Amino acid sequence: MVEINKKSLEAKKNHHHVWASYMRRWAPDNKNVFYTTKKNNNIIRNDSVKSIAVERDFYRVQALTPDHVEVIKGWSTKSPEDLHELHMSYLNDYMKMQYMESIYKQSGIKNEKVDKMFEAWKYNGIENYHTAHEDEAQDVLKALANRDLSVLDNDRNMIFFMQFFGHQIARTKNFKDTIGAGLGKSRSSLDKTTEEQVNHIMKLTQESWWFIGYMFGISMGRSLYLDRKDDVHCLLINDTNTPFITSDQPIVNTHQALTDEVKPPEEHECDFYYPISPSVAYMINKSNRFPRGRVQVSVDDVKEMNIKLAKKANFHIIGDSKESLKPYKKYVKTNLNAIKDFGK
Repeated sequence: MVEINKKSLEAKKNHHHVWASYMRRWAPDNKNVFYTTKKNNNIIRNDSVKSIAVERDFYRVQALTPDHVEVIKGWSTKSPEDLHELHMSYLNDYMKMQYMESIYKQSGIKNEKVDKMFEAWKYNGIENYHTAHEDEAQDVLKALANRDLSVLDNDRNMIFFMQFFGHQIARTKNFKDTIGAGLGKSRSSLDKTTEEQVNHIMKLTQESWWFIGYMFGISMGRSLYLDRKDDVHCLLINDTNTPFITSDQPIVNTHQALTDEVKPPEEHECDFYYPISPSVAYMINKSNRFPRGRVQVSVDDVKEMNIKLAKKANFHIIGDSKESLKPYKKYVKTNLNAIKDFGK
């Protein structure tokens, strides 16, 4: 008989949607960072990352009805066929577990270990996937933080990093809220679909987000990897006295053609910016703003990136000092508020 590890039965209910170890790169004492609070972005606190970019039950598996499944498939069919098949294989695994749980409940049998197993599966499944991606990318991020770009000459490392990169875009609460707000403002763009039907799709999408968000991350990571030779990958080196900050949406599109106007970017308008530490950032650009390789940036570049990142933040911008955040706290949630206000 296989012995079940007790730790595997512990349900992890507080889910970080930004990697805690990543945020600690902004901790001068390797423990506490400075950040704007969830309730008031004018307040800056100094504390551990334990309560930053975390939501209770954020990745918790919810029961999927046939309607949920159809919405998931609808989003997935926008992907290439092989990627759609991969999405569906993941979905099939969850549907099997959901079926097993329903059979167990119908049996009337009560078993404490089985109850804990299903509970842990619901809370830990997606969270464990993200932990695996973090583990795969940690050596790459450590090397990049040390300004070593050669780590990505290894194709396996590039695969791991692009998969992590895609998920870090899609796994956040900000991304979920932005998609939700955007759907709410795009009713007129859905031909022959009534407002009631759109509201229903929005509701099902939000209820299935624990799966859809992960599915989007897979798609983004794959696309970034396949386009790696066409896109411009560079490491931004910041030796100025103004540090890079980060946020609860740490990867943002900073293409210079984009403004605060609410409209989807063109396909070529995509320059992904990802600060890795106060002095190093990674970019994947479709523009030629920066050349490939290591690039020294100016203080104006740093300030521009910090503002654009703060505008896309949901609640928290994060820095290595209070002074590093003060110029940017007024920009927090600019993007999400603009989407919510659009069309009023």
